[in-house]
Amino acid sequence: MNILAIETTGAFASVAFAKSETPGMLAQIISKVNGCDRFSHLQNLTPQIKQVLEDTGEDLTVKDLDYIAVSVGPGSFTGIRIGVSTARALAQSLGIPCVGVPTLEALAMRIQPGEATAAVKGIQTSWDVTEDTLICPILDARRSQVYGGGYFIKDRFPVEEIKAGPYTLEEFLEAVKGYDKVCFLGDGVDKYGSEIFVGCKGRTGFAREEIRYQDSGQIARLGCRMYEEGKAVSFDQLQPEYMRMAEAERKLREKQGK
Repeated sequence: MNILAIETTGAFASVAFAKSETPGMLAQIISKVNGCDRFSHLQNLTPQIKQVLEDTGEDLTVKDLDYIAVSVGPGSFTGIRIGVSTARALAQSLGIPCVGVPTLEALAMRIQPGEATAAVKGIQTSWDVTEDTLICPILDARRSQVYGGGYFIKDRFPVEEIKAGPYTLEEFLEAVKGYDKVCFLGDGVDKYGSEIFVGCKGRTGFAREEIRYQDSGQIARLGCRMYEEGKAVSFDQLQPEYMRMAEAERKLREKQGK
């Protein structure tokens, strides 16, 4: 199976091409392209898709794809729309299915047991992540909120422990209070690292910067597993997962309510 994976929910677009030869085996990442320009998904995504196929060295085109895995959110509303719309358009034109991959679950996969935690904002933490470590991806949702979830990593894949959703930072820190070791990753760490460390009373670790953010490689691997579980959909069934209404819509509803 040839898989195209698209990740546009964060600041930098990322596209990967992966192969899955044997059901149940981890998809192999053949090539990957990460964007260098912040929030330039609209201009760069199509060229990245072309490049990632060229980089395989197999003379492939989009016509050789079996399905498309795309990160559906939460994250940047504009980024989600661009990624999902691109996946829909490609899938429709090629007559292939899509897999909508939950962003937080895929992000949690970036830090695996055996990885060491890292310093953030001058806070020094150094211990190894284990299967008993609660992995918490958190994304900055603005207005003192985060999109977050809690997962244990079992056999490389996430098992949900704390339901993914929008939280105030205080609500999320309360949710992780009973866990002995917690490792955070995502851009919420950049904004709230100090508050998280204090709120968790030293039980906290942070992912290294190079594995802290969304990446198409994990979209490919989690998407492959979901495909094998029968979770692929047609292009018209692929839906974004914003987790809350857009700011403009919220203000409009508030205005209408008044």
